Amino acid sequence: MYMCTYLVYTFYEYIRKGYIVGSGKMPKLPIDLDWIATGKKDGETYKVTVSVEQTDDKKKFPPEGVKSVFRVFRLKSDGNKELVILIDNHEPFGFHEHDKLPEEHDSRKQICADDWKDAWKEFEERMKELFS
Repeated sequence: MYMCTYLVYTFYEYIRKGYIVGSGKMPKLPIDLDWIATGKKDGETYKVTVSVEQTDDKKKFPPEGVKSVFRVFRLKSDGNKELVILIDNHEPFGFHEHDKLPEEHDSRKQICADDWKDAWKEFEERMKELFS
């Protein structure tokens, strides 16, 4: 699945589940999506997962209590997977990217995101860099 197919698929998912960002329509939570994509440059196979859910814990998941996890795994030929992109939000960091994956999971860089929709946009940018 190449980048072009990937964009069509994610847009299809937006329409099918009513998640069109910027449409003025409030998305329905929870969001639980995953799909397989192929890197255009490297030919590697990747699994993309997106999980966004409302919780009662605004302190742990700032600013609105919405837990957001955006991940891309590289699927290895031996059956294992390697985390290559991770953007999430939790205290004490807020929205952040684990910026030195897969080598160093504990390295974090705060991203400019006010809510999960902003974080989704950052995630899409990282995927474009990886897949094209």
